[in-house]
Amino acid sequence: MVPLDPRFPARTGARNPGAPERINPYAATTTAEFLQAMRDYRTRAGTPTFEEMEYRSGGVCTAERFRSTLAGKAMPTIALVGAFITACGGDADACGEWTAALRYLKDRITS
Repeated sequence: MVPLDPRFPARTGARNPGAPERINPYAATTTAEFLQAMRDYRTRAGTPTFEEMEYRSGGVCTAERFRSTLAGKAMPTIALVGAFITACGGDADACGEWTAALRYLKDRITS
């Protein structure tokens, strides 16, 4: 996990994305539902700013790309979803689950 930059202090009261009420990315049957699940995941993580997320993802994804994707202006990519989950404090298992769910959704949409 990327250490927090002092410019972006840890948020108190953030919910753990792995909590029992976790968000199931496989429940999404449309891109819009998947994006809503991503927004919900970010909220559970304490709603980090897009700039915080860019930093926490190691610069894999820009703040603007996170912003435009969550606004529904761009289809999420596998790399973006992995960076997103990492930026929201998710572990390798969460990244694997969310990227696999996106692949599954894309396969269902194009079939």
